[in-house]
Amino acid sequence: MRLYYYIDTGHRVGLERLRRSSPVIRALQDMDIDVTMLTNDFRAGEYAKEEFGIRRYVSVDVVRNIANIATPSDRLVFDSDDASISLLEDMIGYFGRLVRISDLPEGRELAGELLIASGNSDIVDPKYFEEREHTLGEIFFWGDDDYDRKLLECADAFADLDIALLEGYYFFMQYAQELQGKFSSLFESETYDETLKGANRFVTSSHQSALEALAAGSRPVYVKKESSPSFFAERMRSYGIPVADGFEKEAIKKALAEIPDYRTDRLDLKSASTTAATIADFLNSQ
Repeated sequence: MRLYYYIDTGHRVGLERLRRSSPVIRALQDMDIDVTMLTNDFRAGEYAKEEFGIRRYVSVDVVRNIANIATPSDRLVFDSDDASISLLEDMIGYFGRLVRISDLPEGRELAGELLIASGNSDIVDPKYFEEREHTLGEIFFWGDDDYDRKLLECADAFADLDIALLEGYYFFMQYAQELQGKFSSLFESETYDETLKGANRFVTSSHQSALEALAAGSRPVYVKKESSPSFFAERMRSYGIPVADGFEKEAIKKALAEIPDYRTDRLDLKSASTTAATIADFLNSQ
C-alpha cells in the first residue's frame, strides 16, 4: 500500500497538526508502509524531516492537486478541517476510502471514511513522556505562526511577570527581538523540544504544545487566543490545565496561581502507534 498523509500546515496556521501527525507517520513507517507526507509548505516538510524523522514529503498548495500526485490505487489520510463535504466525497470516490483526522469535537463520518476526532484520542509524541529536570523557569510559547503579529499587540500582558519567550518557527526575522522587551529572555525556535521539556511552567496558546508539556511534566497553562475555538479551552480544562481566557495580565496571573490537578493519566504513551495501527487496518480492509 502506498499512503499519502496530508496535513494542514503553513505560516498562517502553524504546525500543531504536524506535531500531532508526525509521530503517527513515523509509526506507519515502522510498519513498513510506504508513506509520503503532504504539507502546504515546503519548510514544514523540512521541519518534519529534521525533527521527527519523516523520510519523504511533498508540498501541495491546493488539496485537489493531491490527485496529480496520487493514483486511485493509493490511500489517503487527511488531517484537516478545511474541506467541504463535496470535496471529501470526491476524495472518497477517487481513493475508495479515506481516513480523516479532525480537531472538531463532533463530526459526521461519511460512507467510506474513518473519522478520527482528536478530542477523543489526543496524540502526543512518545518523546515528550521522557523524564528530565525542569530548570528553565516559566516559558511562554504563542505558537509557530503569527503572520498578523498579534502577539506584539498582546505582549504587554507578560511585562514584569518574569516569563521567557520561546519563538515560533514561522516568526518573521527580527520579530522575536521586537518582543524581547516584554519577556525576561528569549529561546530560539530550534530549541523547542529542549525548552518545552525543561520548563518549570510552560505557558502557551497552542493546544498541542500544552498537551506535550503535560506529558513532559512541564506544568502547562493555556492562554486562549481570541481566534481560537472555545472547545480547545474546554479540552485543556478536561486535562486539568489552567486556562486564561485572553491576554489580560490579571487573567494570566490567576491561571499561574492555580494549584492544578493535572490529568496526565488521560494521555497515552502509545497513542501514535495505536492510531497508526487503526489507520492501517481500515485502509487495508475491504
